[in-house]
Amino acid sequence: MTMAGVVLAGGQSSRYGKPKMFELYNGKPFYQYSIDALKENNLAPIIISTNDMLAPYFDAVSVTLSIEKECHRGPLFALHHVMKSLPEPDWFFVLSSDVPFVTTDFVKQLIAYTKSNEYKAVVPVQNEKIHPLLALYHRGCLQPADHLLKQDRRSMTALLNSVKYKTISFSIEEPSFININSPSDFEEFNRG
Repeated sequence: MTMAGVVLAGGQSSRYGKPKMFELYNGKPFYQYSIDALKENNLAPIIISTNDMLAPYFDAVSVTLSIEKECHRGPLFALHHVMKSLPEPDWFFVLSSDVPFVTTDFVKQLIAYTKSNEYKAVVPVQNEKIHPLLALYHRGCLQPADHLLKQDRRSMTALLNSVKYKTISFSIEEPSFININSPSDFEEFNRG
């Protein structure tokens, strides 16, 4: 079984006012925490899925860039694009680029559920909220994703509703799900 890591880094960060993935936390940009959590679990290749406008800002990274020619088509489009361009991996571990508190252990826990061929996705749940942007997707999701995109349906939830998936519950204390949506959120977190 082979597994790639995919960091979704093509969003607009409209609530934040600028691409928040480049914000620094403890001297590292947010997106680097996602890369590190995937690397520390020996996933390869690791891909940053981004667009033409943001790609130049990743020039110092030592991972592969998957550049979408059409900006802001959403995470389902990004996952589909990466799956089509990488025929080898069986699984794709997707992490958002704006979760600086994601942990290596979180990634490891989810990977443990890929041993079964029963599911096409493994998705974490915290406080009854599903998190499809911090999840695993099997190559078997490619055809359903293709079908949805042809219908102009771009929701990750729509993909999950079209495949058999497993949810894994995490405690409310799990920091991996902390998402910074505004500069004031970040300031408040840094003060706390």
